[in-house]
Amino acid sequence: MLSVANVRTAGGAANYFAADNYYTRADAERSGQWLGKGAEALGLRGVIEASQFEAVLKGMLPDGSRVGSDNRAHRAGTDLTFSMPKSWSILALVGGDRRILDAYGAAVRETLAWAEKNLAETRMEVRGKERVVATRNLVIGLFQHDTNRNQEPNAHFHAVVANVTQGPDGKWRALRNDKIWEHNTLLNAMTMARFRLAVEKLGYQVGEYGKHGNFEAVGVPKPVRDAFSSRRAEILDKLSTMEGKGLAARNAANLMTRADKGPVADRQALVNQWCEAAAQLGFDPRLVIAQANARAATDIGSVSGIGNSVRSIGQRARLLAATFAERLGLRQGDPLVPRDMGRRTPEQIAAVHAVASAIRHLGEREAAFSRTEIYRSALGFALPTTLADIEHRVDQLLRQGHLQKGKGADRNLVTTRDAIGLEQRIIAAVEGGRGHGTAVVEADVAGERLQALSQLKYGLTMNPGQEGAGCLLLASHNRIVAIQGVAGAGKSTVLKPVADILREEGTSVLGLAVQNTLVQMLERDTGIPSMTVARFLRQHQGLLEGADQARLAEARASLRGTTVLLDEASMVGNADKEKLVRLANLLQLDRFASIGDRKQLGAVDAGKPFDVMQKAGVETAIMNTNLRARETALRDAQYAAQGGNIDEGLRHLGPHVVASGNTAAVDAAAAWLSLSPAEREVTAIYASGRNLRG
Repeated sequence: MLSVANVRTAGGAANYFAADNYYTRADAERSGQWLGKGAEALGLRGVIEASQFEAVLKGMLPDGSRVGSDNRAHRAGTDLTFSMPKSWSILALVGGDRRILDAYGAAVRETLAWAEKNLAETRMEVRGKERVVATRNLVIGLFQHDTNRNQEPNAHFHAVVANVTQGPDGKWRALRNDKIWEHNTLLNAMTMARFRLAVEKLGYQVGEYGKHGNFEAVGVPKPVRDAFSSRRAEILDKLSTMEGKGLAARNAANLMTRADKGPVADRQALVNQWCEAAAQLGFDPRLVIAQANARAATDIGSVSGIGNSVRSIGQRARLLAATFAERLGLRQGDPLVPRDMGRRTPEQIAAVHAVASAIRHLGEREAAFSRTEIYRSALGFALPTTLADIEHRVDQLLRQGHLQKGKGADRNLVTTRDAIGLEQRIIAAVEGGRGHGTAVVEADVAGERLQALSQLKYGLTMNPGQEGAGCLLLASHNRIVAIQGVAGAGKSTVLKPVADILREEGTSVLGLAVQNTLVQMLERDTGIPSMTVARFLRQHQGLLEGADQARLAEARASLRGTTVLLDEASMVGNADKEKLVRLANLLQLDRFASIGDRKQLGAVDAGKPFDVMQKAGVETAIMNTNLRARETALRDAQYAAQGGNIDEGLRHLGPHVVASGNTAAVDAAAAWLSLSPAEREVTAIYASGRNLRG
């Protein structure tokens, strides 16, 4: 797997690397090598010298320039540790198949080249503003190690990325490593994908797939792997005694159990010791290696068990395509999978199916997603392909129009032709209902009647936003409308008198919500009979599929004069919203109103149709007064947050905020316990995450 850690600050890093000499062993096999276009630009090539390496980590460059200043701590760099799964370390180091090490090293180097091209960034001033810009160059020290701290077989590579990079203007600056951290699981997956193809060509079989592309070698039993993994056992034992169980706790357990890594006095003696330990377990890695060699000799070009028994290239392509499609559950005729694979290689065929499945998977949750999300998801299906083939396939889909790039702020996102089609149909349905709604109460008297009923029956005077929303529901001539209301704007307060007036005029009212809990709340707060969106769509599924005219007429008669109110509309995705607006026109409803806040709760399924409808010009009433916030500071903070001004919002809350470090949970509990019983009843504690909540 790949782990990422920041190397210590400049002074600490210098002591660490010089005293411990951890990354700069003297023997040739373990000496580091410079990698990266940044290193080339600085004249750093070949074997790394310790003093030179330490100087670069301090920000002092060979050309005499310096990154950082004396007055500001300079982060030394980022350590990417690529570790082979244990079974492969055993075969390479105990069994002696050095080809495995070469294959993994080549995969690591290919991954680092991709990271350099796609993830290297810095901050610099562009037209008077500081911006993040791509640099496409890194200074990397790559070091190969073969043992863990307990001197067990553990082949791994440290890629120490120095905190320096050359900007487009030629000036050397600090590296912005955010993307490297963000994409660490993708970097691991692409390394393992390339490594997989290499070891399969050597005749090895792969299996026991784990997270982020990891896999073990078939033929190396788990008890053998565990016997050579005492460091992992130490960490897990320590973790079992700790309160936390997350990544931070695991890292802490790693540090607490970490012994000094001493030099190996006699490497051959250590290998002999490993071989004896394996023999005592009844395991001989040389047998697994011999079987792999035999398999490679007799089944050249084997991919996923499909070997030379299929002679025709065309037959083999069809068989591979069918195998992958069945494994991933892709339907026949999927437009993202071409019918004819032509003369694609097995890796390219795998990439076609992995990308199609990734897009379908991502498209169930988001209408738009990044290319790197496609890469990560596609590699996660563990098909025999590489990132290069996956990137090529995504490019093909973009050229063919199956995927389309975003624009402006969304330029780094892509979406599918299907998702765009859904949004276009939603907008078309809104336009199709324009001018076809029924004004139950005329616009010139709607507001007056609404206020009178609200004051008489509920003792409330509506603010302008509430009155405008009520008038829209009662007097609009458009069938499909929207009410955009901020949190605490009193949307339920509007719906009660609106429902009363509609019933007085002989019009039925039906409420919809995405969850049973929300349905119950809507009925309780407004008195409007309600049901879930799913139930409503099931009842009318036949109409969406093209029912006969008699059935359509019957459905229209049952809902004639009905106003349907969709509460928390932002929680409905594209697929369901398209069905709802289509039904609104098919059933010829008096009104279909989407009510909610596009900036609050998002849809579980893909898309943000409530936002899309408003941007497309659906008739909308705005309720932007927060009635729930009683104190001025809270109300001002809410308005600032609603406008996206988070810094301003926090400033309004400033006097009411207690800053706390690692004792936040204890401080919050103590504050709550200090309240009177009556105050506790109206005081809530909200925690960010399960551990803090516990």
